[in-house]
Amino acid sequence: MKVLGISLEGSTGIFSGLEKTESGIFEISDKLKKVQLKEHLDSNEVQSIHEGIHSFLERNNFDQIAIIKRGTKGTFAASPISFKIEGLIQMYPKVEIEFIAPATLRAFYKKNENTFSPKYAYQKASNDLAFYLLERTTK
Repeated sequence: MKVLGISLEGSTGIFSGLEKTESGIFEISDKLKKVQLKEHLDSNEVQSIHEGIHSFLERNNFDQIAIIKRGTKGTFAASPISFKIEGLIQMYPKVEIEFIAPATLRAFYKKNENTFSPKYAYQKASNDLAFYLLERTTK
């Protein structure tokens, strides 16, 4: 089972791919750990981000892909650019993109422990989501 957890923060998408086999859980090592959309009005940059993300998804053939939900209104509303990145990810046709609420992850981690640490600290949220997907699916 191969899963991908994605967290979107500002203009950055952070990816954490995990694979669970009979031998244990392994990080899917790929060059793409995060993408940043610096110039969201530059069509060439948007197209490049789109192609990079979809190429990454094609190479790794994930069974499940999920994004952590973000607020759309109020004080804690997410960056509009993060929704553009989200749209680029959602355009991937081969796997349905699921959205998981932060409250769902908090409830899961009150009763469970993530036994797999990400390579980089900035991947914690996306790694927690990927681990949740693996554990939810295989229990």
